Amino acid sequence: MQEPQQYHANHATFDLPAGLKDKTVHMFTLKDDGPSEFSVVISHADVQPEEKLAQFGERLVAELKRALPRFELKTLNERTIDGAPAIELAYSWRNEGNFMHQRQAITLTQGNKPGAIVAMMIAATCLKTFSDEWNAAFDAILDSTKLRRPLSAAPAPRVTAALPPPTLPTIFALSEPRKTLHVFANKDEAGNSSTARNIETDHWEFYDANGTRLHANAARTSGGLSLLRPAGAVTLERRPEPLGPNLRERLHLAQYIQASSASVPFYSLTEVRAHLDQLTER
Repeated sequence: MQEPQQYHANHATFDLPAGLKDKTVHMFTLKDDGPSEFSVVISHADVQPEEKLAQFGERLVAELKRALPRFELKTLNERTIDGAPAIELAYSWRNEGNFMHQRQAITLTQGNKPGAIVAMMIAATCLKTFSDEWNAAFDAILDSTKLRRPLSAAPAPRVTAALPPPTLPTIFALSEPRKTLHVFANKDEAGNSSTARNIETDHWEFYDANGTRLHANAARTSGGLSLLRPAGAVTLERRPEPLGPNLRERLHLAQYIQASSASVPFYSLTEVRAHLDQLTER
């Protein structure tokens, strides 16, 4: 059975059971009840294997023609959203005796799962032809949009040399079997919270604040690693040679994050990813 994935919404996070598809829609209107003169809806859709942005746009137009009465495509232009390639459609259709007008911008982004690609669609709808005011409002939304997982993001290069000394004392521990990233305020907290069982059974991999792999030393008894660790039995150290891929390359294996105390600076995988991304840009 597949493990659930942690889902981030505007006001909460929760574990999304495996098998459920994300059909999130964000809707913004001027009124609480009844038709709104201007509204914006943000949604996303699955992209077919090997499908490019232009092909997705063609498929969307074909589906709109089939679904909307008196559909008329007015313009189809290339543009960018946060520097990523995008297309914008402008069209109208007949709805209960009136013509509705819509502008819709589409770009491709990375999905929640590694390798997945989804189309993000931002659509503005007017009950009448777009006025200068509503055109400007929609343009402002598109111009200010920042993509969290742009498709054009290049993968991190494999680390072959030691990174500069960390600017934070934070220690990360990644457990691939449990799909969990533990965050500790410093080495002492990480050592005092770790056991030989974590290393042997849960396969904890330790990283410093830069994401560089650390070597873990666990106290041993005459029978091997002690599963009931005495205080301070796990110590962490850097080695001159790389011990393996850095945390940025391994972070996709984590679906959950667990902070050891209120003093840690990261409370979401998104924050950790942004921190590591900043380091690679230096």
